[in-house]
Amino acid sequence: MMTYLLRHCLSSCLVLFVAALLTLQPAQAQTVTESETDEIEERALATIDVLPSLLELRQSIEDQITAQIDLEAGENGDEASPELLRLRHELEEIEEQISIAMSGVSERDYQSLDQYDFDLNSEVEDLIEPFVLIVNEATSGARQLERARRDQTAAEKRIENALIAIGNIEAALAISTEPTVQELLNANLSIWRERYELHQAQAQALAQRINDLQSNRTTVGGNVNSAFEVFFRDRSISLFLGIGAFLGVLALGRILMLAAHFILTRRVAERTFAMRLGGVLFSIAILIGSFVAMLAVFNIRNDWLLLGLAMLLFIAALWLMLRMLPNLVEQLWVLLNLGAVQERERVLFNGVPYRVERLSFFTDLVNPALDGGEFTLPVRELVGMHSRPAAEDEAWFPSIKGDWVRLADGNAGQIIAQTPEMVVLELLGGARVTYQTAEYLSATPENLSHGYRVEIEFGIGYRHQKTSTNEVITQMRDGIRQHFESYLPEGELTGVDVEFLRAGASSLDYEVEIDIAGTSAHRFEALERELARCVVDLATQYDWEIPFAQLVVHTSGDKRP
Repeated sequence: MMTYLLRHCLSSCLVLFVAALLTLQPAQAQTVTESETDEIEERALATIDVLPSLLELRQSIEDQITAQIDLEAGENGDEASPELLRLRHELEEIEEQISIAMSGVSERDYQSLDQYDFDLNSEVEDLIEPFVLIVNEATSGARQLERARRDQTAAEKRIENALIAIGNIEAALAISTEPTVQELLNANLSIWRERYELHQAQAQALAQRINDLQSNRTTVGGNVNSAFEVFFRDRSISLFLGIGAFLGVLALGRILMLAAHFILTRRVAERTFAMRLGGVLFSIAILIGSFVAMLAVFNIRNDWLLLGLAMLLFIAALWLMLRMLPNLVEQLWVLLNLGAVQERERVLFNGVPYRVERLSFFTDLVNPALDGGEFTLPVRELVGMHSRPAAEDEAWFPSIKGDWVRLADGNAGQIIAQTPEMVVLELLGGARVTYQTAEYLSATPENLSHGYRVEIEFGIGYRHQKTSTNEVITQMRDGIRQHFESYLPEGELTGVDVEFLRAGASSLDYEVEIDIAGTSAHRFEALERELARCVVDLATQYDWEIPFAQLVVHTSGDKRP
């Protein structure tokens, strides 16, 4: 609970923004109320001033339409010519302006209130138009320079063509004798000379234009940076208030959720399905409310650019959610504790078992046996996992820090660190071996700190066959017990056992075992050597023959009985 509170306490500071937002709208409303009378009077004066000119313009356009209709009717009777359509469109615009000037209400908008035509392309264009204008303005200098260079190249090409044409015509005139041909050539020569002079002047003007643009232009990056500096300078207050409203409502919602969770958990030990469903729905409502608060601030500030960008962001987020709908449904199922991962159950993450401490949008996984064994995962990471109830007294890890263990690869030593990522084993002598936690678990560690067994095999000769299964076993067991009770501190020897193992090829073999308490786990190697020394001393004491492996060789000359 404390971890959860610490993770969200920073967001609670943003509640201060809510107070600023709550005072924004009433102040504006009060100002409008006080200045309402003055605005009506100013508007009435403006209407009286503008109406005469609008009426004169309407009359002029109506006269033009009448004249155009008479002209077209006298020629071909076509009243749908482009010129007539243009004049009628201008008349409609003037009528709309007159309506707005008189009443302040658009007649077109009033008549279209019952029309529900929706053009997605047009709406999207309206949203992105302010942003495109900013980019367009930022790159205008570079585009003008490129256009001027293209025009200069075209003008130079035309000058070359004109010079070629002039040279060809002058050559033809030099050898022509026909008056008609000479007249035609002279006419064309005049045309091409005019073209040459025109394009030459155009090229000079374009060269000057390019020089001016190059001397005054900045880089495209500089223009873009300047444009965005202007953007943030002019809209910084709106942006600050909008983001503050979003974070403030979000923080307020989280505080309410924390308070509700604290109150409910005091009354109910486990969260019910209704509590989980209510938490999910309330979280969604908080997110939507935060976004609406941000849009409301932009709308109150009349910042249509930020409002449009926020709407584009909302559309993009909605589209992304639709694309991720199947995965979101699985995550919702997990949040409601109805999925494959259940709260308070055991789940494997990176090959290590964890307890699902609390299911939420950010789920807490805990392994109490590991240092730093706490993970906070987004709920999407749990999709595809499976949990199960933990058995009673089931261990969360085969060892704890300070335990002595022996691994399948032969290494044995003391655990000096174990975390979710690695386990560090200090061997006898001080060398340290580091394992990834999953590799450590796969090495089947044998924990010696809870007690362990030291065992060896020992054989005696066949001449002791008569007493090998009774007297020898008793002597060996009593001798080992007596030796180790004096060799070890009191209570560390927990058991001694000697069992006849087999009748071997050259010896009668025994399995000798001693059980040692976990407090002597660090002496496991020394005790193996001490046990071997002890049974050899007993063999000397009781005159037991210790055989060695014998090989009998039969030759071809041996006689069989």
